[in-house]
Order: sequence, then structure tokens, then C-alpha cells
Amino acid sequence: MVAGLVAVGCGRSSSSSPGGGTTSAATSASASATSSGTAIGKGDFGSEKKVCASGPATGASGRGIVGKTIHLGVLGDPGAAAAPGLEQEFFDAADAFAKWCNAAGGINGYQLVVDKLDAKLFNGAQEVIQACQRDFMLVGGGNALDASDVKPRLACNLGQVPAYTVSPEASAAGLQVSPAASFPTKYPVGVLRLLALAFPDTQKALGIAGSNLASLTPQGLRAQQAYEELGYRVTTVQPRPALVDNYRPWIEQMKQSGAKADFEITAQDPTPIFNAMNDTGFKPEWTLFAQTFYSSKSVQAAKSVPYLPNSYVYFANLPWELADQFPVVAQAKSIMEASKPGANLDAFTAGAFNSWVLWAESATACGSTLTQACILQKAAQHPAWTAGGLYAPVNTDPKVQVPTNCVVIMRLTKNDGFVYDKKVTNPNNGVYNCGPQNIVTVKSFQTGS
Repeated sequence: MVAGLVAVGCGRSSSSSPGGGTTSAATSASASATSSGTAIGKGDFGSEKKVCASGPATGASGRGIVGKTIHLGVLGDPGAAAAPGLEQEFFDAADAFAKWCNAAGGINGYQLVVDKLDAKLFNGAQEVIQACQRDFMLVGGGNALDASDVKPRLACNLGQVPAYTVSPEASAAGLQVSPAASFPTKYPVGVLRLLALAFPDTQKALGIAGSNLASLTPQGLRAQQAYEELGYRVTTVQPRPALVDNYRPWIEQMKQSGAKADFEITAQDPTPIFNAMNDTGFKPEWTLFAQTFYSSKSVQAAKSVPYLPNSYVYFANLPWELADQFPVVAQAKSIMEASKPGANLDAFTAGAFNSWVLWAESATACGSTLTQACILQKAAQHPAWTAGGLYAPVNTDPKVQVPTNCVVIMRLTKNDGFVYDKKVTNPNNGVYNCGPQNIVTVKSFQTGS
């Protein structure tokens, strides 16, 4: 269940960056996709200048301002009994960013203090209520079951710049600017489109591994409609249970449906899936995994299983494996290493940096009129936000925001972990493939849609 919820927009790793892959992609990219060639000064993050800077530390107002410090809450679920360590990356990235920002002078002289809010999956509302007593805003976090967070947060007028939101209630809530917002009726179909073009036979028969949980069922159904909107065919959408002990029956059913490709949305460990493919003789031309598979566990699985199909994950940001080509990725890695050597580097980490940079840049821009309202206003004024080049451009204005139409595709290999697949991505903007054809309108498939 947890893996499926998080699969909405994030991934997880169990050690450092998932793979040691390399790439032959050109090192040049558009200004919207990288900070290459731009000098990074003190307090700069990638191409964003003076994200953090010294100052007189005066004029700020609101709860959480204590002397010359600003207390900020970070949500996560690392204490979850069902998934120990879930979203620990949010806490690690918060510590790392605060340390880096404070060393650069903080926010106009104010030092950042991180308050970690462990929702443990089911206690999000209680943690938000605690934050309402002490924190200026919530930044750089999120929890998998976030619908219950909304009411207490709005009731106490607590704004946020989250790393991600999951539920429709949280995604549509007010008092927030999310640089990675999700939209139930806008589906980022780019990766499916590009894989279908690279493997034309799969246009006739895609199998989708969905979920029978009411909160997750819409994910598979939206993927089905999106693929069919491209003019292609889906052979099955499997309503898999939350915890699968034996994947063989499900893989056998997918094989019998005639599927030539497999989209795994809600699982997390690929090992039993690959083994079931080997046992049943199901050999899809490609398997697409949700970002939860962007992990060292998947890298180890690729090395150990007897059968490895062409396996992919996808992002709207520069993967960690491209740090040697993009200074902004190398900078983010350096910031993490300086705070917590060996910390996990995955999609959670990238998402945290995305929101922290947006928050800090907006707060610094507010100057001596540092208020929550000013920060939210400033944060919503970016028509092409990239977090200094770490992400593909997105409009941060909640009134007009739609998902980015850019995608970068990574392939899992036996020898090199995750590597950038330039051929399948077919880039037209730096390392990304971008264009309106990568977004389609679908039903939300929520109750009443």
C-alpha cells in the first residue's frame, strides 16, 4: 500500500544513489534544464542566485520566528511500522539544506531550525497540529496518507511548500505552493508514448499492474485511458492486492492477456516480479516501473535475477547519475554529503531540494517583509521554475499550474545500475523530451468523476 501511494510522484532508495551508471548524452542542455556553464557562488543553488544570504535579521513576523531563527516543520513517515525509514530522505535533505543555507547567511540573516514531524503514516493530523504551535511554515516534506493533514493545517493558517502531495484533498488544498503538484485529470503520458514508439509491437498490448485499494485503483485506470488516448491498446489492468506474496499468478495472467509490455505501478521490490517472469516464460519487450523502483534494491535485483527485461523508470528532473555532467546535481550531492555522508539520494531527495530552494529563494526575496503570505506570493510567481536547473520547467502558480510535459528515461542494467537511455528518451530539450504530446487529459476516476 505504501509503495503504491508513494508511486504517485516519488521514489525510494536504501543506500546512496541507486546506480553507478554513466551516459554518453551530450553535456550541453538548454538554460531551462541545467546550470552548466554558470558560476555557482555562495548562497546560489544552480542557476538560482542568492537563495540564501546574510542580512540584518529584522522585520520577519509570524509564528515560528524566535529571535534570529525561523522554525520550519518537515513532514515524513520514517517511523511507520509498515515501512520503516519511509521518507527519511525528507528529514536528511532538510538538515543538509538548512546547514548549507545557514552557512551562507541564512534567510537575510535568520538561521533555519528544522522541526521533524514523523507522521508514521497515520498520525499526520496530529503532527500538523503540533506544527501549528511552533512552526513558521511546512517545507520540503510530505506523508503518504496526507488527506487528514489538510483540515488542521488550514484551520491554523499554516502554509506549506511541500516536496510532494498524494491525495486529491492535499493536492487541491489552499495555503500552499507545490513545485511538483499532482493533477488527477492531467496524465504525464510521455514515458508510455516514447516506449511505445521505441517498441512498436507494444502499442498493441500493454499490461498494467494496478491495485484493488480504492485510493490506488485510479492510478491504473488513468494509465489505461492515457495509453488508449494515444491510439494504443491495453490488454489488462490488474487489481492486485496491497501485499503480494507470490507474483506468479499475476504474471501468468498478464502473459495470458497477450501483453507485450508491463507497467508496474504499485510494487516496490522488482526481484519477485523478475523471478515470476522467468518462471512463467513471460518476456515483455519492456517493463516500466514507478519511481519507487529507483533504488539500490533494484540495482541488486538486476545483478542477481536470471531474467532481466528492458526495465525503465522516468523523471521530470535530472537523475543523480548525471552529476558528472550537471553542476547543479553535483552541488546537491555535495550538500548532502557534507551533512550526512552516505545518505540516500533518490526522488524523495530531489523533491525535497525542489521545494526547499523555492521556499528559500522566495523568503530571501521578501527581505524585511518576511511573512508567510509574502513567501507564498513570491513562490507562485515562477512561470518556468527549475530549482536552479535540477528540474524541468513548471509554472508554480496554483491557478494555472499543470504537470511538466518533460520527461527523462532511465534504464536499469545488470552491470551499470541505472543509466540514461538517450535513444528511448529521444531528447529535444537538453536531456529531456518535452512537448504538449506528453500530457493527456483523463478522468480522475475518483468517486463522482
